[in-house]
Amino acid sequence: MFPDLEQIELKEMSSYLQAGVHTVKVDSVKSSESIEGYLGNPYTEFKVSNENGIASLRLGGVDKTTSPAASNIRRKIFKEFVASAGVKDFKSWITACKSTIGATIEVCLANREYWTNDKDSGEPVIKTITDFKFSKRQGQYIEWLESYNKALKPSDMEAFKAARDAYIAASTTEAGVGESPF
Repeated sequence: MFPDLEQIELKEMSSYLQAGVHTVKVDSVKSSESIEGYLGNPYTEFKVSNENGIASLRLGGVDKTTSPAASNIRRKIFKEFVASAGVKDFKSWITACKSTIGATIEVCLANREYWTNDKDSGEPVIKTITDFKFSKRQGQYIEWLESYNKALKPSDMEAFKAARDAYIAASTTEAGVGESPF
């Protein structure tokens, strides 16, 4: 059934694509609508890859709680993405999504900082996520700008510092309770 398997070379792709411009192939697509019981913001996620790694490109969708301004932006981003993959029929967003699979496109990815509490310790930490910015047809030039990356806003940094200081103060207090050197 599988002749000459020893002649097949396998490539490991364990790394994720980082901020920058990448030529990628669209490997798969899924929607938040396919997740039973999902109640968060709607999205469509495209898995893409190239010889350097993989990325999950999550594009925000639209529901009845989405503002008109956000709805316009999200629909434009989505349409630009599927159009860059060669889609010309936009009557059905599901058909448009499926039509992207196998397409090779140019994508721009950027880093965005955010802060959250560590799921194990509860300690406030700053993390970085790589987000999809925009795409173009294969071969079209995308100029990378460092300004695409987004560091924590000053107000978010202040909130992080306050949360971290509170965590440290609580940890210091807890460590001293009930401990006697004798």
